[in-house]
Amino acid sequence: MKNKFLILGIAGGLILSSCNKTTGFDSDLMDSVNVDCMVCTQQTIRSDSAERLLSKFARILSKVSYENELVRAFIKKESLKQFDKNYDVLYYLVKDEFIEDMSFRDILIAKSSEAEMEEIEANLPLLNILVPEIALFDLYPKDLDVTDREIPIAVSKKTTTTLFLNGKAEVDLRKGEIPDFHVFVVNENSRVIVPASTGLTKTSPKRSIIFKSSNFDGTKSNAVSSIWKRMENSSLVGLKAIRAYSYFNKDDGGLYQRGLQRDFIYYGITPEMKSGSLNHSVSEYIGFIEINPRSYFKIADQINTGSTNDDPYIKITSTTQERRPLSESELLDRLWTKGAYDFRFEIIRSTAERPQIVFIPLKPNDIWNFNLKYTRRHKTWFRHSKHTYTIDPNNFTSKRVYLDNNMVSFGKWDLSTESVYRLVQIYEDDEGIEKEETFSYESINLHSSKFNGNIKLAAGLGGTVNGAVNGGVDVNASNTVKQNRRVTIKRSENADDLGRLHIYFYDPIIEAFNSGLYKIHTYNTGHVSFGIFVK
Repeated sequence: MKNKFLILGIAGGLILSSCNKTTGFDSDLMDSVNVDCMVCTQQTIRSDSAERLLSKFARILSKVSYENELVRAFIKKESLKQFDKNYDVLYYLVKDEFIEDMSFRDILIAKSSEAEMEEIEANLPLLNILVPEIALFDLYPKDLDVTDREIPIAVSKKTTTTLFLNGKAEVDLRKGEIPDFHVFVVNENSRVIVPASTGLTKTSPKRSIIFKSSNFDGTKSNAVSSIWKRMENSSLVGLKAIRAYSYFNKDDGGLYQRGLQRDFIYYGITPEMKSGSLNHSVSEYIGFIEINPRSYFKIADQINTGSTNDDPYIKITSTTQERRPLSESELLDRLWTKGAYDFRFEIIRSTAERPQIVFIPLKPNDIWNFNLKYTRRHKTWFRHSKHTYTIDPNNFTSKRVYLDNNMVSFGKWDLSTESVYRLVQIYEDDEGIEKEETFSYESINLHSSKFNGNIKLAAGLGGTVNGAVNGGVDVNASNTVKQNRRVTIKRSENADDLGRLHIYFYDPIIEAFNSGLYKIHTYNTGHVSFGIFVK
């Protein structure tokens, strides 16, 4: 079928090749690579010969791709690995991979011949298949529909780009013209070198390549592991917390342990300065929160009541638009009802009979990445392009929401009068009959002997002996006094309970430091997680 080629969306500037301009590549580095490379063979091939062989391979691949959905799926899957940080599939690396009961190479030979494939392999060691990302038309490799057999194979020539389909050259585009549908591009990879010692023809047991720059190596795991994926800069964390971490950053239970950071923040205590008076100007507050995507099924429950305070929910799971894609705001209007979730924080301190209550209203797009499934039916002579979006809460991921420092402030923490624990209860507020709840809890305070007025006399709970924190920061009968206290709270009977937790004075603020960024200690109820900053 030729319908796909009858109408083309045209724009300038796209070169259908695999990173033709390798910016950032250090040529001096390449001069220092002492290796006999097959890429050197490329220099002896006249450009018209290379063009002829690329076209021959494209013609063969177009037959295979047109007839075999599994081959299309294979190319897509391999491209998404981004082995060279581009959507490239290096033929040399994948030719012996099996697609069901045949290797990729044998499938190609079945539509050509052994001699043809050997000629191509011998002269094009960097033979490559690129699945291009064409942002102009919102075409991304991950969205490629492998059930579409009309995915042409493109070869960029001196003055034109030829599109092959089912073994035939269907269309010649002028240089720079962009098709508004997915294509597979046959070219030569410009990011790697294939060492001659590995061989290329027929089957080669060893598959080794050299990246022209380490910046192209997509096979290495990111040096920033998952433990560092949520890091904060110094301007957010606060200078006071950073200075505290500079003194107390160990995880050994000793005098330099991280748990003593608040002793410095509130009392100026350091390993050398064993006592200090309360700093009344310091306060800590919730710096960020994250909402578990699974909480959607719990909190989107007050719906269709006619109230302006209804919870936002997904009103339709799929929507379509012809000709053009939808904007983010248009998608929100179509998929979601209006409104915000009202997250209610109840902060219970032993020095108050009633909790501090703070509301944080957040919209769905504030707290979650929706990760919509997007498909695009490309236009033909007979139809317009069609954009389809599908939403599924099971695919949501959480966003980190940063709060103003006056939104949820805990105030100063005076251990001479207040418990070493603060209780935080979190709800998503819904309309309903307001009920009063009174409950008892245990307040744990330091012995008065640990203070002289507002001066704390030692680090930790039990002071220091021979350079070690005596008793550490673990609560026990010898270093604390327990009291039963009561607190009364009013809230809607329909409020969604999102959990509760304790904030301990000897929890660290900062857990780790790496490359100028700080890992913040995070509290998690299972539905809501948050971190604390200090100012």
